[in-house]
Amino acid sequence: MGGVFNEELDPKLLCQYLAGECSIKRLQDPALGGRIINDEEQEVLKQSIKEISVSINKNLNDVLVNILTDISRFRLHLKYTRFAHRIFNRVSILTDDSDIELSKQASTLFQMPCAIEVEEGEAKIVHHTIMKADIRGSTVVTEMLEKQSLNPASYFSLHFFNPINEIIPRFGGVKVFIEGDAIILSFLEYQHTPEKWFSVARACGLARSMLRIIHANNQFAKKSELPNLELGIGICFVEEAPRFLFDGDQPIMISSAIGLADRLSSCSWKLREKMQSKVFSVDVLTYADEDRDKGEKGQEKIRYNVNGILLENAAFAKLEKEVKLRKISTTFGDHQEHLHYGLYKDIEGDRHDIVVREGRVGIWKNDDIIRGDGNAEPYYEVVTNGKVISMLREKLKSI
Repeated sequence: MGGVFNEELDPKLLCQYLAGECSIKRLQDPALGGRIINDEEQEVLKQSIKEISVSINKNLNDVLVNILTDISRFRLHLKYTRFAHRIFNRVSILTDDSDIELSKQASTLFQMPCAIEVEEGEAKIVHHTIMKADIRGSTVVTEMLEKQSLNPASYFSLHFFNPINEIIPRFGGVKVFIEGDAIILSFLEYQHTPEKWFSVARACGLARSMLRIIHANNQFAKKSELPNLELGIGICFVEEAPRFLFDGDQPIMISSAIGLADRLSSCSWKLREKMQSKVFSVDVLTYADEDRDKGEKGQEKIRYNVNGILLENAAFAKLEKEVKLRKISTTFGDHQEHLHYGLYKDIEGDRHDIVVREGRVGIWKNDDIIRGDGNAEPYYEVVTNGKVISMLREKLKSI
């Protein structure tokens, strides 16, 4: 087409004409940059329009597909851009040492060191077990000691806290905090040391040892004409790392297991007079439908836990992975109990046995206890009765 035209036409006007967006008259308007076009030139332009039309119609589907493909790619990358924008808005560069330590404890720190700064990574927590021991009777003991002009702090340190502090490292426990008359401990499991994942078994072992200390203290208290101390222990397992806040340099653990362990360690005053058995120390009941509104602190279950250890169901499932348990059924009084027996090692490598009773959740109805049948929800008590444990050992020898 270029060889026919002796003079150039305005490119913009020419494109508009070929696209059908302007007339031949407008193309020849000198005010718009056009010129007079002779007949031969007009014929060439008409022929060009036909060729363009044929070309467009011939490749229309391909053109549409290409256009739709480009639009789709654009929308996809636009979404990626918006997503990346949201992600980058959540990322911040930390320079303050306290902020770095807090983020590290919360498992939200990503470090990008230079080659010369690379060191062996710190152990990462992957699971944890929480144990709460609720001490009861300390207020009365404190008042009686003060009346006798004795130092309550020295008494509890000598007969309770010091002996407990001595055995905590043996079972791998870490103090979370002491809350009034309660002690909360954690047992942590780290990513690259699965051979040490015995947090539930060791928590149970420490709990049993704490109850032995309570028993020894009560023997001393009896001679000194002081009231007994009572302990209720709850143990929970969570298959993830806890979170941490910091009060200055002091880490504060945040875990859903702490609240649950608190409930497991509690004991309802309603059940104290009703419980007759001295063989076991734990019982769990659910409220009857008509008594739902009578639940203490909005709880659906009512628990008896006097010098006992109540194991959360998820914690028992973890214990079955840690220890090879043998299930034995035996009769106590007029009903049958299912017991699980196993062995585990503490931090120092010493072997200990563990016995867990598989109870069934009963019903609390009209201030009375209805025992749970075999179809009821199970609960698990770590047995501390020495006679039951000895009897079970002898029974296993004959099997």
